Amino acid sequence: MSLALQVVVTGLGAGGVYGLVAIGHTLIYRLTGILHFALGDLIGLGVFSTLLVAAGTGAVAQPSVGASRFVVALAVGLAVCAAASAGSYVYAIQPYVTRGWTLGWAAATVAVAFAIRTTLQAVFSRSAYVFPDPLPFRRIGREGFVTVAGASIQVRTFYVIALSIAIAALATLTLERTRFGRALQAVAADAEGARIVGIPVERYIALAFAAAGAVAAIAAVAAAPSAPFDVGAGTLLGLKGLVAALLVRFGSPIAAFAAGLFVGVLESAAAGLVVYGHQLGPQWRDVVPLALALLLLFARRPRFAELVE
Repeated sequence: MSLALQVVVTGLGAGGVYGLVAIGHTLIYRLTGILHFALGDLIGLGVFSTLLVAAGTGAVAQPSVGASRFVVALAVGLAVCAAASAGSYVYAIQPYVTRGWTLGWAAATVAVAFAIRTTLQAVFSRSAYVFPDPLPFRRIGREGFVTVAGASIQVRTFYVIALSIAIAALATLTLERTRFGRALQAVAADAEGARIVGIPVERYIALAFAAAGAVAAIAAVAAAPSAPFDVGAGTLLGLKGLVAALLVRFGSPIAAFAAGLFVGVLESAAAGLVVYGHQLGPQWRDVVPLALALLLLFARRPRFAELVE
């Protein structure tokens, strides 16, 4: 029972981040009809930009960072992520989407992802980085861990779950209750009609790209101190978020977020649970969600063909 609880809570913590990435994928697809393969790397860019300002590119010597410095670092990281996300749409993706050239936008998103990743590898040359912790969770319980029903759980996990749920709820309210959100819904329903009534379609889509990256980057930064973070972590976040979005066929933001939670629990179960005497182990944590993606694409071949037409 204690192991199952630990698996679920840990999975929900990771799944909350995947869910926010899935919301970004869903929003972008419904607005443009494309799969944004660079979204995860853009989120990684935001995380590493935050790390650069907070602690530099060397080994992190301090276990924590001052609140004021971290706020500045987070603001810079989110600004870089948002600007790069919007710029990737305006300069690399939008020209091909306008012409309806599937190969063009697919190649553009992959090129953006590759450019970001190689740049980060050049600047951050270590194999992994320990993200400085702006909040004193290590002072709670035993070095940041508490025992709940016999399960040892990292306190930060509860914080990440709560933050992810709050951000997902705020994103949903923004899309459903604000003028900007209603304009995005109009663009998703009929872009040409939205232009006719005076909505600046391209500007709003660029802003949506910026928001999709920045929103998920907040949760990624919050979760980063939980474990070493490497350059490839952003790519995996993007892929796992895409798996969650595919699970619900790019449906509502809440459905995408819930699917992200499911993916997080699934990978945590694969890494930690023993079923009928067998355990896959931590080395399968990243394999299981990606295998699920391949199964989804195989099972929904006609649907996936529609995504890239």
